Amino acid sequence: MAKRTSLLAPAMAPQSRPEAEQDKAPAVSAPQASAARSSGKRPGKYHLGAYFDPADPTAEAFRVLAARTRRSHQDLLAEAIGELVAKYEADKQFGRA
Repeated sequence: MAKRTSLLAPAMAPQSRPEAEQDKAPAVSAPQASAARSSGKRPGKYHLGAYFDPADPTAEAFRVLAARTRRSHQDLLAEAIGELVAKYEADKQFGRA
């Protein structure tokens, strides 16, 4: 069987342009790697969450807890994840302690 060429080969091949065009091309700075990953609203952070049915008792209890304690969902989730990691001693299991 003959080896197929990649569909991306034409896009990845270096393009040769005449020297006159290369000099006229505007200088474009390379985008930062972190900018490509972030949504722009919170650079350097990533989203961690889940989707629940609004009628799910867990989701409702979470909303009520956030309202009664006047804490943000992010703050409550950070505390819960920290306790979950401690419960299962994840730091030790993954060699971080």
